[in-house]
Amino acid sequence: MDPIFAAVRQIHAIFGREVLSVLIVVAAIYLAFTYRPAAPRSPVARIFPVLVDIQATLGLIYWLVGIFSGITYFLAFPFILHPLLGLATAVVGHIFFGPRNPFANLGRWSAPAALGIMLVLVLSNVMIATMA
Repeated sequence: MDPIFAAVRQIHAIFGREVLSVLIVVAAIYLAFTYRPAAPRSPVARIFPVLVDIQATLGLIYWLVGIFSGITYFLAFPFILHPLLGLATAVVGHIFFGPRNPFANLGRWSAPAALGIMLVLVLSNVMIATMA
């Protein structure tokens, strides 16, 4: 295995399993306690979708390089769900932390609700990756 390919895989795996899951929980707690009505979005709410984008981009690079390298299980079920859920998580992050948040009526609980959905997506994606 190419060392760069292995490094991208390792960074993607560690960031997705350990770092992103913990960051989601910490961000949910922080955003619930620092909520103020009609306040501009906090730096955490602006930066968090970018972190998910970085993770999804690393995963997409790893997946595409793997496909072109001839790794066949990347296109088999259930692993094919892994990149699809990764991209869905990135889209959900931008929708829930964008200016027209569908959970805006929940007030203080809008960010924890959105992050709870993202946590389910991330953890299910981790389970899919470990099954393959």
